[in-house]
Amino acid sequence: MNNLDLLINNQPVAASDGARSEVQSPHDGRVVGSVAKATLAELDAAVGAAQAAFKSWSGLMPYDREKIIRKATAHVRTKANEIGMLMALEQGKPLAQSVSEISGSCDTIDYYAAEGVRIEGWTNPTEDKAYRSWVTYAPVGVCGLITPWNYPVSLLSWKLGPALATGCTVIVKPTTVTPMSPLAFCQALAEGGLPAGVVNCITGSGAVLGDALVKHRGVAKVAMTGSSAVGRQILTAAGPFLKRVSLELGGQCPAVVCADADLDLAAKIVAYKGFRNCGQSCSSVNRAYVHSSVHDAFVARLKTVAEKLTLGDGITDPKVDGGPMATADGVKTCEAHVADALAKGATLITGGKRPAGEAFAKGNYFPPTILTGCTQDMLVMREETFGPIVGIAAFEKLDEAITRANDSDYGLVAYAFTKDYAATLKLTEALEAGTVCVNHGAVNTNYGPYAGWKDSGYGVELGRRAVLEYLKPKHIKTWHS
Repeated sequence: MNNLDLLINNQPVAASDGARSEVQSPHDGRVVGSVAKATLAELDAAVGAAQAAFKSWSGLMPYDREKIIRKATAHVRTKANEIGMLMALEQGKPLAQSVSEISGSCDTIDYYAAEGVRIEGWTNPTEDKAYRSWVTYAPVGVCGLITPWNYPVSLLSWKLGPALATGCTVIVKPTTVTPMSPLAFCQALAEGGLPAGVVNCITGSGAVLGDALVKHRGVAKVAMTGSSAVGRQILTAAGPFLKRVSLELGGQCPAVVCADADLDLAAKIVAYKGFRNCGQSCSSVNRAYVHSSVHDAFVARLKTVAEKLTLGDGITDPKVDGGPMATADGVKTCEAHVADALAKGATLITGGKRPAGEAFAKGNYFPPTILTGCTQDMLVMREETFGPIVGIAAFEKLDEAITRANDSDYGLVAYAFTKDYAATLKLTEALEAGTVCVNHGAVNTNYGPYAGWKDSGYGVELGRRAVLEYLKPKHIKTWHS
C-alpha cells in the first residue's frame, strides 16, 4: 500500500489530527493508497517554511539556482517509474504515458531553470543627465500552486518551473483525486537537493484547504489549473487581498477540416486530441467542423482510427491506448452529453455507451465516441465534456465554420487542417483561441505561451514570458548633481 505524508520543510509530516484520505483506483475501485489529510495547522506550517526559505532561495544567483534545480530533476528522473506507477494507479492513465509525464515534467522544470538566468532588466533615457533610471525584477514571494487530476504532474511543472527559476518558494495543493503522484514528485525534488522549505506539498479538501491557501496572507500569488467555475471562485477569494493570480482553465476546442485537408492526417490528429487520456484534457478536440465535400470520408477515417484504439488497465497491459476515466462523474457526463445529442437529432457513429465485459465492469470506462449531425445547441458542442467524445458538423463556407468555431465561451485551443496558405492565414487570424494548431496536435510546448482567451484562462503558462507571472518589476531612479 502506498501511504504518503505531507511534505513540509523537506520532512514527511502527518496531519495533526491523524486524518488520512484513501485513494481509489479508477480501474476497479480498490484502495491503492492514502495520503495525510492536512489541517489548517499544517497549511500554516507549510507557509511558514516557504516564507523562511524564501530569503535564501531568492537571494541565490540564478546560475546557482539552475544548478540546484537540475540536480534535483536528475534525481527525480531516477524515480520516474515509481512516481509514474502512482499516477497510473490513481488516475488510470496507462503506465507508459504516466512515466513519460514524469520525465516530461522534469524537462519543463529544466527549461525554466535555464530561463531564470535570462531574466533581463533595462535602462531608460531620462529627462536630465543627473537622473539614472533602470528596471529590475524581483520574485513575487511565496506561491500557492493548485493542480488538477488529468495531468497531475505535468500541469504542476508548468507552475513549479517558473516559480523555482525566479526565486519563489511554493506550497503545492494537489487535487484529492490524484494526490499521490504530485506529492511523490515534490518529495523526490526535495531528496534531490532542493533546500528545505522551497517546495512544500499539502493534501486535503479543496473547499477547505484550497480556499484557505488562496486567502492566506503569507501567500503572494496563486496559480491554478482547473475548471472555469473554480477559477472564478479563486479570483473572488483572492480579490480582497489583491494577490497575483494566474489561471489555466477549461476548453471546448474546435477543429476545422477544410476541403483540401489531408484527411488521414486530420483523422489521426483529431483522434489523438479527442481520445487520448480519455479526452480528459483542456486542449482536447471537442467538436469538428468538416467541409461537406469531405465530411463522410473524414468520418469514415476517424471511425477507423477510433475503433482500433484499445481500452484496459494500463498497468497490467502496458500496450493499451487508453485506461479508465479518472472519476465516475466523468462517465456520467459523457453519457449525458451523448443522450442530449441523440435526443436533438445527432447520429451515433461509434461508441456512446460503457463497454461490456467483466474487465470493464468495476471501472470508469467509456469508449472513443463519434457523433455526427451535431448542432450548436447540443451540450457536446457547447460544454466541456472532458471525455472521449467528438461531435461533428458539416459546413459549406469557411466563414461559416469560423463563426461556429468561435461561438463558445471558451477560447483555449483551435485546430485547423488545410494545405492552402490563404486559408491558413484566415483561420489562424480569425479563430478566437490563445493557441491555434494547423495540421498538427502538438499544442503544449515549453517555448510557446499557453494563454486562454475568454473563459479559458487568466494570465499565461508556458513560453519564456511565463516567468513574468512570478516576478514583480521595480523601477529605480536616482539623482546625482
